Amino acid sequence: MGIDRFKKIPCGFCFVEYYLREDAEDAMRCINGTRLDDRIIRTDWDAGFVEGRQYGRGKHGGQVRDEYRKDYDPGRGGWNRVIATRNAGPD
Repeated sequence: MGIDRFKKIPCGFCFVEYYLREDAEDAMRCINGTRLDDRIIRTDWDAGFVEGRQYGRGKHGGQVRDEYRKDYDPGRGGWNRVIATRNAGPD
């Protein structure tokens, strides 16, 4: 499960391993697009190991997809980190 780098809480994704590819394909087909706690579940194949990769984290420590979000989502911590920083203004 992915953990938020700063808050040390789950950040909304996990990895699941299957012994058989067929089982993984079935799970993806059955789960993708379903709803859990008012959230749409999205399944993707892992891109594979790359040295230095931090489990899909973006450069600001959250999920890569979160850095491109333009909407406010309280279930994902509100605004994406870039927008939140920009809206906060100078210290």
